[in-house]
Amino acid sequence: MSSYQRKTPLKNDCSIEKTLLLISGKWKPAILSELLKRSLRLKDIQEGLPEASKRALTQQLKEMIEDGLIQKKDFNQYPKKTEYSITSLGNKLIPVFIALTEFGNQL
Repeated sequence: MSSYQRKTPLKNDCSIEKTLLLISGKWKPAILSELLKRSLRLKDIQEGLPEASKRALTQQLKEMIEDGLIQKKDFNQYPKKTEYSITSLGNKLIPVFIALTEFGNQL
């Protein structure tokens, strides 16, 4: 199996563009806004976004893990349990999401 290659390379010359690339994606804002509240399992994310395919969600989760915004914790139990949670870097997005919410509410 080949290793994962990010579709959109991160730019280093524009901080705004770099941030937007990290949080943009069809499902990333919705996933991040929920993970900013609490840790979730994949099935919880799927229930909250029933129109999203499992493949799309796992792809976006993988990108956010690689970008350091979220972390994945595997529990040593049967049946397998995996939880996704926000990292300290991801928590720095709270003011960004608050500002986006306030802006969106004005539209």
